[in-house]
Amino acid sequence: MERETLRLILIAVGVMIIVGILLFGNPERRKRRAVSRRSGGRKAPAARTDSADSDIDDDTLQQELRGLGDLIAGERGEAGDSEQQAGADQEPARRKKPAGPPPDKIVTLFVRSRGNRTISGVQLLDAAIKAGLVFGDMDIFHRQLEGGERSVFSMANITKPGHFDRTAWNTFETAGVTLFLSLPGPMDGLDAWDAMLATGQRLGELLNADVLDDQQLELTRQRIAQIRDDLREYDRRRALTESQDQP
Repeated sequence: MERETLRLILIAVGVMIIVGILLFGNPERRKRRAVSRRSGGRKAPAARTDSADSDIDDDTLQQELRGLGDLIAGERGEAGDSEQQAGADQEPARRKKPAGPPPDKIVTLFVRSRGNRTISGVQLLDAAIKAGLVFGDMDIFHRQLEGGERSVFSMANITKPGHFDRTAWNTFETAGVTLFLSLPGPMDGLDAWDAMLATGQRLGELLNADVLDDQQLELTRQRIAQIRDDLREYDRRRALTESQDQP
């Protein structure tokens, strides 16, 4: 995965986290959403009492989204300025590799501490290693195929700015992490999801934390089945498109 593409994916995941906090951190909205989900056969997790979540309002969300938009624009502007300067100086090409095509689909999971507990950096690092993740590009964790360079999925900090400080494992704390995979990837979407789910469940066991879906609600068997059906259909459509594109 190219560095610029991964950066944009992290920004997109950040938007998901912010929207999730807005919708589900507010007690009244969370209650209404939980009632709706229960009517569909799903159960919401216990309400959190984190004051940082409950204080977020619509104005804060708009400010965060504007900031993320500025960040995207800034990244693109820096890349453009760098290329223009390289051409003006007539130096050997040392430009960044162009970002790959945007992902067709991003699938996320959350592993979040229970109650008001926090996860220490040492605990997280130990759990990540035991779960088969490797610390790497963008200062986040990745699951990679043996002998491959592309990440099957990645794991970022649920707390902004999303990355981890490799020099501060003994001092930092977090409420949880988000696992995400972007498609297409180095393996079929359904297989990548199954691998990410197994890793998320392993992290939940090691950290005594809850595994939540993309809306930070309890990941039930019904929800898992829905995601698997969705990815099975994604793989089918992609295989059909690739076969049609072949001469």
